[in-house]
Amino acid sequence: MADWRNVGNWHWKEKNCLAWAKTYLESQLTGLEAKGSDISAKVTSVESVTGDVDLNIRKGRLLAIYDVELKLEWEATKGDEKVSGKITVPEVAHDTDAYVYEVTATSTSTAALPLKDFVRAQLTQIIGQKLGNFTEDLKKENGSEMYIAGDSAKSSETSTPVSGQVAKDFKEGKSGGTTGVAKTQSATFGTVVVKQTSEFMCSASDLYATLTDPQRVAVWTRAQADIKPEVNTKFRLFGGHIEGEFTALVPGKRIEQTWRVATWPAGHFSKATIELEQLSNSTRLSLKQTGVPLNEEDATKANWERYYWNSIKGSFG
Repeated sequence: MADWRNVGNWHWKEKNCLAWAKTYLESQLTGLEAKGSDISAKVTSVESVTGDVDLNIRKGRLLAIYDVELKLEWEATKGDEKVSGKITVPEVAHDTDAYVYEVTATSTSTAALPLKDFVRAQLTQIIGQKLGNFTEDLKKENGSEMYIAGDSAKSSETSTPVSGQVAKDFKEGKSGGTTGVAKTQSATFGTVVVKQTSEFMCSASDLYATLTDPQRVAVWTRAQADIKPEVNTKFRLFGGHIEGEFTALVPGKRIEQTWRVATWPAGHFSKATIELEQLSNSTRLSLKQTGVPLNEEDATKANWERYYWNSIKGSFG
């Protein structure tokens, strides 16, 4: 009898774990306490957890993708003085562990300031330590419902993981091998057409989402992705090293966009069209890019291969 789950883990399978995250964060954070010589502070409740928490599986690999805003209530005491307030963490996300804490107090009195400062300096550190366990606990508690262990879940392909160095290299204008991103010094230049094809072991709809959805793009670029799958919407990737604008979108079939590298002549954009063809067990991607500066041809080809196609395969299979 066939398993009802994603046998072979071939498709992108996604589970919404926001409800679990709310319960988890309430149990992990409520009651956390920091103690000093004469001051103590604790989290009294989790007021809200809003955003997205998803667990994904692709080629047998579990991927946690989340971005939530967290609001907590706290209470601190020093002798007879008692102050309460709120802590807001605007972004608890899968791609960062540098949390920002916005601490407010119900009292603005001078006596309340040391307690508020203690919360900011000490209690937030303990909160951060707990949040550091979130990704692994998310996978541990929810992954068994998606992942099929054993031979039935093995993929016929293996892929090389892509490290966080990818985003750093691309920001600095580096490419694979000995080819680098040339910095054009003159505003007068010829252009060429770049064409490429690549095959991905996923559905066309999955690949389309992987190229346009901000959470998925953040996974294979290893950086925050300023992108939204809407026509006439601009995007910035790899820390702004790549920018452009979607000019036409056909979900699961075609992506048309303007596209440039930061080191290209100011204001010059190429036009890149990506066609997706659904095959029986895979998807063929075809790229046609016009308006590439002549001395950027080799670097552009290398960067599409390494930082787009290979990075996607390394991240998702």
